[in-house]
Amino acid sequence: RPCDAHGTFLPPGSAPEPPLEKMPDDWTPFRNHTKFETAEFFFIENQTPAAQINRLLDLWASTLVKHDDRPLFADHRDLYKTINNIPVGDVKWESFSAHYTGERPDIPPPWMDQTFDVWYRDPHQVVWNMLGNPDYIEEFDYRPYREFSTDGNVQQWKDFMLGDWAWDQADLIATDPETHGSMFVPVILGSDKTTVSVATGNNEYYPLYASIGNVRNNVRRAHREALAIVGFLAIPKSKYLHSFFLNFLPFR
Repeated sequence: RPCDAHGTFLPPGSAPEPPLEKMPDDWTPFRNHTKFETAEFFFIENQTPAAQINRLLDLWASTLVKHDDRPLFADHRDLYKTINNIPVGDVKWESFSAHYTGERPDIPPPWMDQTFDVWYRDPHQVVWNMLGNPDYIEEFDYRPYREFSTDGNVQQWKDFMLGDWAWDQADLIATDPETHGSMFVPVILGSDKTTVSVATGNNEYYPLYASIGNVRNNVRRAHREALAIVGFLAIPKSKYLHSFFLNFLPFR
């Protein structure tokens, strides 16, 4: 059943809500057009390194002291934070750090003293963006279904929502009156052995991918934003001697 953005059911055949129009002078989250242009120059056009951004902003600030004013950005972190808060486009990246907190031997291996960064994007928001992508309107399955050949009445298997598992899950959802009219959205997660090396040190990650079962396989294979990276999982390293510690394997 069609519904609005808050899940309230609408009459059958209701058209989708039109996207909200922005005012021509709305540069959110940038304070004004100049701040947007400055960020675009640093980040897109010139691809300025962080250290040089800081240097330029410091020089800019020195010219504004006598006017009791300050530059548009405090430093490169302020610039990046503003860019990440842009409400359109890709979901912003966030991170947290993790380290070992279990039992330690008298001489702990190096990995027990190291901190590992995990980068991620809100998977709920990533899936929400996929569901709202109008490019999939003709290649999107709103419900599980079964397809049979005209020759021999043989069941066909191609897309995710053609599978028996998706059909069974829809049956389970239908047993709860509170979910009647809801759409089943299976989330598919995967990773591979490709590592992303960042400069030097221990910065290697496993990329974590997400997709939804509602889009058809040809869309996912074409990488039309139906397959998204939602995280980079840190890979703790250890010398061969320590790699078989019982507490290292579950931590990794």
